[in-house]
Amino acid sequence: MTKTSARPLRVALLDDHPMIRTAFEICINAEPDMMLINAFGSSQQLFTELPDLQLDVLVLDFLLGEKELDGLALIKQLRNHYPRLNILISSAMESPAVVKMVLNAGVKGFIGKSQDMSEMIQAIRQVGHGRNWLSRDMAYEIEDLYVIHENLRNPQAGNNQKGGLYEKVKLLSPREVEVIRCFLNGMSVSQIAVKFKRSRKTVSGQKQSALRKLGLRSDSELFKYSNDLLSRS
Repeated sequence: MTKTSARPLRVALLDDHPMIRTAFEICINAEPDMMLINAFGSSQQLFTELPDLQLDVLVLDFLLGEKELDGLALIKQLRNHYPRLNILISSAMESPAVVKMVLNAGVKGFIGKSQDMSEMIQAIRQVGHGRNWLSRDMAYEIEDLYVIHENLRNPQAGNNQKGGLYEKVKLLSPREVEVIRCFLNGMSVSQIAVKFKRSRKTVSGQKQSALRKLGLRSDSELFKYSNDLLSRS
């Protein structure tokens, strides 16, 4: 999966939304320095065909369907089997906690789905050439996250911490963010447990821990703020 500068970047996508795959194909094919190798609709299809492909960058949607291998588990499996593969995460989960988690897992970059396609193209170019990439806003968010965690360890510094639900969302662990997002998208605790291969007790505990960090007392309060949480988490 190495590349040379004499040819276009070889790009593949994994996303379970057909419309996104079609739009991605159109945009990539319009770039003279890029070539779309394949756009996969499932992680199973990706793992079936990946051994025969030579890629410069793989763009992954972070959260796929209920029965799909996705998220951190998918990243870890790809990193174990293809450690030299450059991975760019594309996701609507634009949470600093999630971005920090995937960067620590070894991906090269993160692009939020709220960004323009022109920014996606820029991210692919950077990651495809082996460079790390984050938008400027997300880089600031990541830095802010470290400041918040330091304030928690040092209560006397806590006066600098901003209030509000958005700041509380930043305190959730990546696994808590995954659980809350799936729950607000209509999945039950049992379905989330199956999806992430965790016990029902573990998922329930992560959900309750997230509620406490958010300062919410019930599922009804959680759904009351669902629009804000889904846009921030």
